[in-house]
Amino acid sequence: MVPSSHTPPPIARHRTPSRGANPQHATHTPSQGINYLSYLQPASTPPYAYFCERIVRVNDQQASIFIQQKLKAVDGIERSKIVDAIVEKGLDLMTNRFGNWAVQRCLEDPCTAEERAKVVSVMRGHVVELATSPYGTHVVQKALDGDERCKLLVVNELLMDDPGETLINKHASHVWSKIMELQWDGNGPPIFEYVNHALRGKWAQLACHETGSLVAQHVFENLSEELKRPCVEEVLDNLSMCAKNQWGSWVVQHIVEHGSPEAKARSVSILTREILGLATDQQGVKSLDKALKQGDPMVLDGFVRKMAEPRVAGKRAIIVDMALTLPGSQFITQILNLANREQRAMLSDALRSHVVTLKGSRTGAKVIWML
Repeated sequence: MVPSSHTPPPIARHRTPSRGANPQHATHTPSQGINYLSYLQPASTPPYAYFCERIVRVNDQQASIFIQQKLKAVDGIERSKIVDAIVEKGLDLMTNRFGNWAVQRCLEDPCTAEERAKVVSVMRGHVVELATSPYGTHVVQKALDGDERCKLLVVNELLMDDPGETLINKHASHVWSKIMELQWDGNGPPIFEYVNHALRGKWAQLACHETGSLVAQHVFENLSEELKRPCVEEVLDNLSMCAKNQWGSWVVQHIVEHGSPEAKARSVSILTREILGLATDQQGVKSLDKALKQGDPMVLDGFVRKMAEPRVAGKRAIIVDMALTLPGSQFITQILNLANREQRAMLSDALRSHVVTLKGSRTGAKVIWML
């Protein structure tokens, strides 16, 4: 048998670092891993700066967990070293999947007010960038739990930017929601005077946005009547548009259920006037349902009388057009279940001369059968 002319390559020898090697300068690759348990020993000197770098460079979750544990357990001198290492990589950690948790831990006890202020100072000039980041937003929200200095830094930078943009950002909107819930020592800054000025003429558009809808509802729940009036008025001015929108519908329903007596009365008046367009719309009918569920007999009576009126003078009643659509027929069913004998008779009279038309429709035939 002839030996092969190709000789195998020499086997590489593994070199182990000398015992005297400094762990601060150790070069670990992601695949090698680090024995974090050994650094939990009281006599150890963990390379915090290196761990922060690993979090940023290789998304080392274990390094983040280690730093969070250390922040809770060490004394003031050691904790100061950790905070300094985190501040050094501040923005990179704040926008990192695992790093943001380590930063948030710096904004909690047992970290001192000075240490928290040092971390928050890194955010200066970058609040909007962080608030619109999927991970940075959590740090900004945590900063709002701090003292007045931390709160003002966040609020001022958001107001200096365009609130209309950050309010509809899916990450920054959570920051705004928290701002609305803040408690200030004494008189707080005039935040929403600025917001109302920036969003004048845009509240209805904001209410029809996925995240803007939640912000509008937070406005209703957490601000005084005076401050939220511009938002409420603009939504009511555009109620039909908002009610037919997937997200705006929730805002209208909130006004119908929780609004001031004046706002409720105006919303019901508009709902009654626009009942045909809303009842035949899959989203719009939800606001009508919400109004009915408030249990006010005057609302029910107003709806019934409007449904029995002709859409145009001399033409068929509104209820006929409603019965020819699925959402409209379902709304009629709800009305009939709540109506008294007189109201049912009124609706029956409006439908009686259009039986042939209604029987030609599946939904219309169901309405006729109910009567």
